[in-house]
Amino acid sequence: MDKVAAVKQAVYDITINEGYQNLSMSKIAKKAGVSQATIYLTYESKEDMLTSIYVEAKDILDSQTKVDLDPATDIETKLKQLFTNYVKTLLAHPEQALYMDAVNNTPELIERNVYQEMMHRNDDIQALVTAGQKAGTLAKVPFPLLVAFTFDSINSWMKVAYSHHVEPDEDQITTAVASVGKS
Repeated sequence: MDKVAAVKQAVYDITINEGYQNLSMSKIAKKAGVSQATIYLTYESKEDMLTSIYVEAKDILDSQTKVDLDPATDIETKLKQLFTNYVKTLLAHPEQALYMDAVNNTPELIERNVYQEMMHRNDDIQALVTAGQKAGTLAKVPFPLLVAFTFDSINSWMKVAYSHHVEPDEDQITTAVASVGKS
């Protein structure tokens, strides 16, 4: 298990610090301190390895960013809680978040069917956005555009915080979340 953890850490490190283009099996093995054969004992292929690591990272992040389904909670509160949880989760798991971001921007790195399945896991978020649009809480613009101005903006903010070794405090997170969707 330590070897598998070392391989995952090597994938995160190389992806974050050198770019996904440098994710060769030999480089991953060297960074992890294992042989390529050891990697192939756990994973069938490079694509299988990257897919497995992606699914694990997504599981970690998704488990902490679920939508509040309580009908008594108003939509604006649900959205603010979703974004607050998302920010805190990214900050708590930056390596997984940065790896996921790289894969999301280059989905051909992993198995196509798995990537598509992972994207449908966020249907609860899309349903909340649709409800927010119907209620007039959110602008009626296409979902990808809302993602660009919310989740993608939060991802960019997290990248800057990570690269500059700065962790936003609770007040900054609250202020940032309060400004989501405001012009």
